[in-house]
Amino acid sequence: MSKLSVDFAGLKLKNPIIAASAPPTETVGNIIKCAEAGIGAVITKTSADFNPNKYILGGRRTYVNSKGMWIQGTFRRETLTIKQGCTLVSESAKKVSIPIIASVGGLTLDPKDWLDSCLAMQDAGANMIQLDLFYVPQPRCAPENMQKLRSLLIHLTSHLDIPVAPKMNNDIPAYYAAEILKGTGISAVFLMDSLRVPVPIDIYREGLSQIPYLKGASECSLFGEWQKPLTLQYTSILYQKLKLPICAGGGLENGWDAIEAMMWGANTVQFASSIIRHGYSQINKIRKQITTFLQDKKDYSHISDIAGLAHRHVHWDKDESFLPAHVLVNNNLCINCGLCTEIVFCEDIFLDKNGKVDIGKSCDGCGLCTTVCPISGALEVHSIKSYIQK
Repeated sequence: MSKLSVDFAGLKLKNPIIAASAPPTETVGNIIKCAEAGIGAVITKTSADFNPNKYILGGRRTYVNSKGMWIQGTFRRETLTIKQGCTLVSESAKKVSIPIIASVGGLTLDPKDWLDSCLAMQDAGANMIQLDLFYVPQPRCAPENMQKLRSLLIHLTSHLDIPVAPKMNNDIPAYYAAEILKGTGISAVFLMDSLRVPVPIDIYREGLSQIPYLKGASECSLFGEWQKPLTLQYTSILYQKLKLPICAGGGLENGWDAIEAMMWGANTVQFASSIIRHGYSQINKIRKQITTFLQDKKDYSHISDIAGLAHRHVHWDKDESFLPAHVLVNNNLCINCGLCTEIVFCEDIFLDKNGKVDIGKSCDGCGLCTTVCPISGALEVHSIKSYIQK
């Protein structure tokens, strides 16, 4: 068995990397490219039951800076019809040998708006159904909507023969999601969707949108590395509470991010933004990074060995502990720039009578001063034990 092979809710994947529902999976040609690049599985671009003639086609606009990637597109531009989705699944299944997960969306939480679409995807040859809740009206986490979601999941899992898994959204708190998903019959959980946020504006131009050639939009989708901590939080909590297979995504950029997500409980990881920005070659790069990690860590013989590994060091039912620590100053490296003494956080760091940086005895090693120091090694946190030994 390959060191990277994984069982995801009954689907046999040659590796844990999944191409998320996005432009890289919206055509047969793109899915073939994902497969050729070594992807473990693909999630098709979301399909929904709607009349395209009632929606404007519009376009797609993007804006990227160091904080993330904003994308805005019309519902029709970003969503396939069920007929298009079924064709995408059936034609792709003829060309690739990897599992195909069909992403199905809906505009309400009424089972009538979902069941026929899911059955059509099942009949088209999908190996699994991802339920895309992105277009469900706000507030998604209102109690009445959460109960509707629970009823929807129970209804669909009882009528479909293939695995069903919802794609959870930032709008639904993790612990709340865990309670709602329990006992619904779902086979797995997908994380995370993008966040709908105000359009980035130019404050010097009367608050006009910074997204070129886009006017009048109140919101757009935001992607980026900022999502990673949220994704890991959801992953950790749902792993602990549900014990279901998790496909983590959102903010993951490379193989090291993938490993971290798996250590928090995911057994597969999905990528979209990273592939969009760096091309299909990014898939093979991520796979090689994961392989390199396993080769370096001789005690891990298989990718499954790292699943949930971080939880060994988390005491969910016990008090957390703070090991005694203290910050030390290396006067040979310190340039006395004064940056560390300007932070308004504690009174334990100061300049002595000779103008040298000094640390008070009550310092408990929070480490904030080390983050503003421009010289590596000038300020370092040490355990009290090692401090005494020195």
